[in-house]
Amino acid sequence: MPDKIVKNLDKNIMVEGKSLDDYVNGETFNVCYLREYMDPDHEGDFFYAYETVYRNVPNKFRKKFNDKTKLKIVKFLDWNYKETASNFAKTTRVELISENKYYQTYEDVFGDVAEKDNHMFNDYGQSYDTRQGFRKDFNPKLTYKRNPMKKKIEEARGIH
Repeated sequence: MPDKIVKNLDKNIMVEGKSLDDYVNGETFNVCYLREYMDPDHEGDFFYAYETVYRNVPNKFRKKFNDKTKLKIVKFLDWNYKETASNFAKTTRVELISENKYYQTYEDVFGDVAEKDNHMFNDYGQSYDTRQGFRKDFNPKLTYKRNPMKKKIEEARGIH
């Protein structure tokens, strides 16, 4: 899977009944807010903490999330974020993450070695709607379909 949304794919090429763009990226994208932190155990290493702002946004709205819009989201979240970590590196940004990368599981990455491991490979906040930056899930049914762990977590917490 590509790390970022692959742009400018030919819409006329079909793969398994879907356009090449939908096949590679999925039919939605996700807007995620990243905060960079210094790794306290290893000098000089950094890592990102992700939070989903908008989940399962239809691809028809991708053009709306230009640099100007992303900057507005960053400014708003930076201003309102309640930081408790002392290792925050004061670097933030917003990324658009394709549906297929966002819902990638350990089984998707490692194949038969991690068979039936439906935990998310990257933590973008897919299983939680309670993080500070979360605003809206445009397609909750898709979330439950692609992330079966979310329903289990919500049932354990008495939400679902």
